Amino acid sequence: MSNQPFKNLLNEKDNLELCFKCSFCSEECPINKQIHWASFSPRGKMLILRELLKGEGSLTERVIDTLYTCTLCGNCDTSCIAGISVTDILSAARRDFYELKKTPETFTTLMEAINRSGNVFDMPAEAMDILELNPKIKLPRKADLLFFKGCYASYHSVPNKSTTLALNVLKTLNVDFTTLESEKCCGSPAFLFGNMNLTERLCEYNVSKIEEKGASRVVTACPGCYRILKEEYPKFQKMDFEVLHITELLAEYIDSGKLVFKKNGIDRVNVLYQDPCELGRHCGVFEAPRKILETIPQIRLEEFDKNKNEAICCGGGGGLTIANSNLANKIAQIRLNEAEERAIPVVITACPACQLNFTSSKDKYNLEKLKILDINELVSNSIDVHKK
Repeated sequence: MSNQPFKNLLNEKDNLELCFKCSFCSEECPINKQIHWASFSPRGKMLILRELLKGEGSLTERVIDTLYTCTLCGNCDTSCIAGISVTDILSAARRDFYELKKTPETFTTLMEAINRSGNVFDMPAEAMDILELNPKIKLPRKADLLFFKGCYASYHSVPNKSTTLALNVLKTLNVDFTTLESEKCCGSPAFLFGNMNLTERLCEYNVSKIEEKGASRVVTACPGCYRILKEEYPKFQKMDFEVLHITELLAEYIDSGKLVFKKNGIDRVNVLYQDPCELGRHCGVFEAPRKILETIPQIRLEEFDKNKNEAICCGGGGGLTIANSNLANKIAQIRLNEAEERAIPVVITACPACQLNFTSSKDKYNLEKLKILDINELVSNSIDVHKK
């Protein structure tokens, strides 16, 4: 097999050659902790891709399955002593595989749904109006701040509730904001699966709709949306707006005195905070969620043994929940077991994918004593409406 079909991977050839085969990355890989086969480790995947580039390997169904069994969490990147971005290499390979029509069927089916309906759940656009859950929320047609909802928050019942609470918080604080009536998927799934044409089309569509609203700031509660809006959209076109995660915005309001919490809004509780990979390791947002949790009087924030840049993935990234939900649940169990062993009853996250996969794993393994909460729920229950 010639190098020609792998034009994106060819651009990463120098990085591939830097791999020392030391296996430091494999020790931190959530996949490798569950599947103890060398080929599924980051180092194993790098060796497979080297062979493909040299024309010494075949792109069989088994090879494809191995290479896509990855959350793209980036833990391998932070542990690589050679400074290689394994996730960049794997993402380049996924772009080539898409162009070669070798993307796994589960992922192509999801991208077809986005093409048809504008969202990963293949739901009609009118179902996206999460504001129907709270008819008291009345929004202006244009505003300086726009809340980008995202697919999960709009169509799935668990994060849907959390995002509705986030909107309630903004209204309680008398924040002037709006949303997109005709929002489409941010493009994160298409980007992760290598479909750059679809990613760019969704970028162009959403940016044009955001600009019609006159927004100078866009906030979202989804780290996947946040990362692609902030990091990838500018690569496709010029944008005249700033992108924030909801925790960054709420941290600003705490600093300015706009957001104040009641002393006894909730029962006193110890919590662990899960750093979402795309929000934390990929985009560097670690302190804003912690500022919020540390400011709520009844919350005692504790840390997972592995946290911030070294945090263990929840298992819900990279499309793994679609391709192999059992494996995703097993990875989530690592974090949940730590919480149980330390007798900490609540795990907090700031990500719909983390919330969903943790909840799924909790139910599957009967971890009944644990609660999985989104940070917006804590804020909503703790806000002091008399001091806003």
